[in-house]
Amino acid sequence: MNRLATLCLAAFAAGVMAVGAGAQSGEREVGPLPRLFPHWQDYLDLPADDRSHFTLAYVIGSNRGVTAEDIRLWYVDATGETVLELAPDGQVLNPPDAETLQAAPMLWVNQPQGGMSVSMSFQASLGSGSEIDRLDTLLALEQANQAMRRTGGVASLFAPAFKTLIFVFDGTAPDAWAIRTDGSRTPLVVQEDRATYRPNDRDMRDVERLVFGRAPMRILLDS
Repeated sequence: MNRLATLCLAAFAAGVMAVGAGAQSGEREVGPLPRLFPHWQDYLDLPADDRSHFTLAYVIGSNRGVTAEDIRLWYVDATGETVLELAPDGQVLNPPDAETLQAAPMLWVNQPQGGMSVSMSFQASLGSGSEIDRLDTLLALEQANQAMRRTGGVASLFAPAFKTLIFVFDGTAPDAWAIRTDGSRTPLVVQEDRATYRPNDRDMRDVERLVFGRAPMRILLDS
């Protein structure tokens, strides 16, 4: 888990599990919607040009082994009921916009008290293709680091900067290559479902673009 997630989610998870204490099954209130999305308002408050290449991602899990497709989270506001869409790994695909977040409708879940976990990560937003320009990876890291300095407070001064991109694939990671300016290519480090790239490492500074056997599912930012 990255830096800001570590700083804020321990307290948040405890809050999610405590709200609605006494409910053993069925529907229950989790709390105001912003509680599920710590720092999302900070992200939305950034100028669009300062967050074009990264985002915050929120992943919902079950401590009881319930799959994402069986977890139902929803809220009701002036426009009606909205169900949070979850990817197979539990990542929220439709986080609220600023207006909805500020309205703070009550969030509901179909899981018993104490059965949920939440994690947050910084992710690069670099499109959905299998080729990625090095300059875009640098911009993603730069924007995320600037955001941390703006919103992380004093704690951000003691945390390492984002330097690494972790490309996560659906299934085993395919071949992954760094294409250099002279046309030569170097394989990226690949392990299980992930490939790792550090664009500012000395031996990677002449890379022009990255090429993958298939497009990554998501791109995590890490130190």
